[in-house]
Amino acid sequence: MSKPRRLRALGFVALAIISAPVQAWGPQGHQAVGAIADQLIAGTPAGKNARKILGSSLQTASAWADCARAVELRNGQWLYTQTGVYADCRVFENPASEHALVDFVQRNASRCGGFSSSLQCRHKAYHFVDLPLQHPKYDPALPGTAPNDLVHAINACIVVLKGGASPAPFDIRGQREALRLLAHYVGDVHQPLHVGAIYLDEAGHPLDPATPQEAHDHGNAGGNQVQLEGKKLHALWDDVPDKIFKPLMTGPGATQARQVAATSGELSTWSAEWAGESTAQAAQVYAPLKLGKRTVTLGGAEWPATTAEPAYRLARAEMQQQQLVRGGARLAQILKALWP
Repeated sequence: MSKPRRLRALGFVALAIISAPVQAWGPQGHQAVGAIADQLIAGTPAGKNARKILGSSLQTASAWADCARAVELRNGQWLYTQTGVYADCRVFENPASEHALVDFVQRNASRCGGFSSSLQCRHKAYHFVDLPLQHPKYDPALPGTAPNDLVHAINACIVVLKGGASPAPFDIRGQREALRLLAHYVGDVHQPLHVGAIYLDEAGHPLDPATPQEAHDHGNAGGNQVQLEGKKLHALWDDVPDKIFKPLMTGPGATQARQVAATSGELSTWSAEWAGESTAQAAQVYAPLKLGKRTVTLGGAEWPATTAEPAYRLARAEMQQQQLVRGGARLAQILKALWP
């Protein structure tokens, strides 16, 4: 494994984000983060302001940013294309809400399609950052970061919620849109594979990319090209089983979240700190895996992985629960800082 190396050129930052995970936690994970935060701010000024802005709970709002992925450009027209497909999006499947989704995507994307995670479809890049595992501290000079990555997206939402103008390259309009996005992005930054990335050579050996081009050449889309038990590693970590989900939706989740230590420092530094923490967690995700040689199939390149079971499944469940609890606690912490 090479020694830590810093970014030598910033001009190719777009290349660092071309390969992206499809999404972070599944719907249950994001709902759990929102539900925990709802309970922690209930009856507080933060709770009253959030409800007034959203017209709904954080649990409901947490799906909005993923529902925006269903907006596509077809024959020159932006359309919401997945009506009736996803249960958590049905609340937004009415003319006014679909218009809001289309408007957000159109403002934040010039093209969607095969390169839907690139700068040409920016809103999809807002969901992730690909910090090399060798650098468990967010640094905007590192390959895998970008001006429109998840850390910057969270901070952009906070600026708008404070009443400021959306910082470039984001185009976030109004507190409702900002809070819907924030409720989702805070969940994203606590999914380890949405933040910490392992870069691999042809033999499956980890490396530390020195440039965005090297990161692009050796990326694996947040574990989507790593196959474990016949499934994408990223998908395994997205999936939150009922035995974790259901307790988090009620009292036990909020009880655990109240034990999460408050993040110190300026509000604008919190998302970077959480990203570094999640990168350290991602290193633990990959540590027990034995990675094989890269193969190319009709579905694209992939690296096979094996591990000891059931130890890995048990460790995964424990980390998922921990990260979802942290996500809910920290979403509430942001809102209480905004509206004490």
